[in-house]
Amino acid sequence: MNNSIRPNRHLTRGRRRRAGFTLLELILVMTILVVLAGLAGTAIFSIQGNAYAKAATVDIASLSKACKLYRLDVGVFPSTLDGLYTKPAEVDSALWQGPYMEGTMKKDPWSRPYKYSPGANPNEVSIVSAGPDGQMGTADDVPNNSSQ
Repeated sequence: MNNSIRPNRHLTRGRRRRAGFTLLELILVMTILVVLAGLAGTAIFSIQGNAYAKAATVDIASLSKACKLYRLDVGVFPSTLDGLYTKPAEVDSALWQGPYMEGTMKKDPWSRPYKYSPGANPNEVSIVSAGPDGQMGTADDVPNNSSQ
């Protein structure tokens, strides 16, 4: 019989064997995808955390400026941040020129209220976010770092 007419058995078997992926190849590809997804997830959470801290810094700066305007009109800082949004009962209507902030009371990016206290010095006010952990006095707190 003519050998050129018959298909080569080794070639046919090789094609059949390579028709799909081996289990080892699939596991390797899945491992690479999981590692890449983990790296991307970590980067995204890091970027989000930095964005939240910057948003808190911007909010604190705008609250501080509103407190300055309040003090210029009334003569003292507000006793609470609510005084920036609605006129406090103890403040003379002729002095209060607010609202000094629009909308409702601001919360930090982690949905917690800002910690506010007029400073011991009549020219200072403290506005702080407790940061992502929600605990005051830790390294992730976001302070206003400025005197009024």
